[in-house]
Amino acid sequence: WAQHRASLKEKFPDGWAPPHKLSRAAMDGLRALHAHDPDTFTTPVLSDKFRVSPEAVRRILRGKWQPTSEQ
Repeated sequence: WAQHRASLKEKFPDGWAPPHKLSRAAMDGLRALHAHDPDTFTTPVLSDKFRVSPEAVRRILRGKWQPTSEQ
């Protein structure tokens, strides 16, 4: 865990700030494709399809946050 955190700090010294951000609907679509067939829709494939970095895809797939109805 500590080694992974250190490597991310080295890659992104100013913190994570992706240049291209996806809408909530696009993130849901990305998760749905991966859930439907994870062998076909791997991180590199989804990265190319949605034109975001593999790191962004990894973070979207691992993230569990959902906005409340008020947000």
